[in-house]
Amino acid sequence: MTAETDLAPWVAPGARVVGEVHMAAESSLWYCSVLDGTAAPVQVDAQANIQDNCLVEGRPGFPVRIGARVSLGHNAHVYGAIVEERSLIAIGATVLPGAVVGRQSIIAANATVPEGMQVPPKSLVIGRGRVLRAVTPAEIERIEHGATEYVRLSREHHLTQRD
Repeated sequence: MTAETDLAPWVAPGARVVGEVHMAAESSLWYCSVLDGTAAPVQVDAQANIQDNCLVEGRPGFPVRIGARVSLGHNAHVYGAIVEERSLIAIGATVLPGAVVGRQSIIAANATVPEGMQVPPKSLVIGRGRVLRAVTPAEIERIEHGATEYVRLSREHHLTQRD
């Protein structure tokens, strides 16, 4: 494995990248997911992972930034929003245009962050934009573990595709 391969983003077969999209080192886009930067730019920072069946889409006037070591769980959607570093957008959750998810936050499974909502750092959001409580140290550790695991998995896929 070369240093270049170690750092390259990984895009799964069947995933789509369209428009103005930048994926940083060791980020990954998994099966059947889409990064759509046709209406506004999409930025995916280092070691972020966009898991299976996700949609990340810039909206007119609302570019997207997915921060470093962020995990978007299966079937999550982010439209024209900012997700700050080391956060988790859980399975089936949606973040709508103009929203900002503060660092080390969790958007619970199937929750929705409404348009323009500012989620404070280290918040757990449930339902339709309800901040339930602060994220615990154990939950932050789980976010970090997930990001590390997806970096490892993407490296394995890089090697498998080269063989």
